[in-house]
Amino acid sequence: MFKKIMAVLSVLLVLTGLCFASGSSESETESVADVIAKAESMTLEELEAAAQAEFEAAGIPLTAKGPTSGLKKVLAAFQEKYPWFQYNEFSSSKDQALYTELTTGIGQGQYVADVVMVQDGSSLQSMIIDTGYMLNYVPNSVELAEGDKNPLTALYVNKNFIWNKTNPEYGPDYLQNVWQLTGADGVSLKGIHQLSFQNPATENVNMNFLIMLTSDTACEMLSSAYESYFGTPYAGNDGYQNIGYKFLTEFIKNVTTWHSSDTTAVKNMTTMTTGQVIYAPLNKVKDYPETNDYHNDLAISGWNVPVEGFKSFLYKMWIMIPSTAKLPYTACLFIEFFSTPEGFTSGWDSEGYYSVNPETPAVEGDHTLAEWQQDSIIEDIDYINSVYREVSTYIRSLVTV
Repeated sequence: MFKKIMAVLSVLLVLTGLCFASGSSESETESVADVIAKAESMTLEELEAAAQAEFEAAGIPLTAKGPTSGLKKVLAAFQEKYPWFQYNEFSSSKDQALYTELTTGIGQGQYVADVVMVQDGSSLQSMIIDTGYMLNYVPNSVELAEGDKNPLTALYVNKNFIWNKTNPEYGPDYLQNVWQLTGADGVSLKGIHQLSFQNPATENVNMNFLIMLTSDTACEMLSSAYESYFGTPYAGNDGYQNIGYKFLTEFIKNVTTWHSSDTTAVKNMTTMTTGQVIYAPLNKVKDYPETNDYHNDLAISGWNVPVEGFKSFLYKMWIMIPSTAKLPYTACLFIEFFSTPEGFTSGWDSEGYYSVNPETPAVEGDHTLAEWQQDSIIEDIDYINSVYREVSTYIRSLVTV
């Protein structure tokens, strides 16, 4: 449904010709939606020529916004490939601050940026469907899965349950089934009572993870793991709407540490002597190693241990063009470059980041995106937006911090 509405919105924007200044060399009144529609029918050579002409006519640098520092590296690589290109200094933004900046500025018809990355799926409803503040460009030179085209997925990131598996008291087999994270003992495994989680009321990715646990696919995974763990099928009739609600309720109640920063939690993981299990992204191990070699820290964490139920939460970052962009052709060319192996690997070249382009391999030692997708909870923004108010309200009622 989300994709159908997006397609209709794009057509409507082109037909109505919303008069946001595009900075295009072709027309001062050409809308950003018009430019995107034209760019999607161009060859790469035609798009390169249009972007350079637009850029040189406008005489201003491109502005990019996003929550990840990898975007800065891609901008630098793009500049190296196209010497005529320049960009304003980039610094990553927090989700809520970026969302506020975008909705406030674009809502008033102001220029905020030419390219934007976002990672909170629950905000896309208001930024795209309800308002049309953000527009979609699908690169021509890359074969993408339909589910990654609209809105355009920039990359996948995963959050995992990790712990210091070198501690002899706990070891690599400490966590084997996700139901251990509820604290309840199973037939042969013990519940885990040292769980560290960031408050979902302030960490949007965590909120989206918990919401996805109530989806049909997640419930199937949880049901299979439940039967394996407790030795009997889940019978229901316990007051929960489905097994996903049961799991997230008991999971939240079992949290012993509400860490305020995934970064700090991961740094502490390497020296932990307790059996604390931390829910955090693999990229934090890369960005903030406790030792000089992040692969050492990654090796002692439990990120690569098989876990019944699901191994990780695979969430998305999206890349789009604001409706008030001044350099839309340049933005389209940048997204085209971003989607190639050359562009993606210039920004991300370690475990925990996965390109939507099947020609861009995962780094050596990591699983491929397709392999992660087989046994992870995968973010579905259609589902999140359809149940967000109900489920997020319930989740917030359980959190005690």
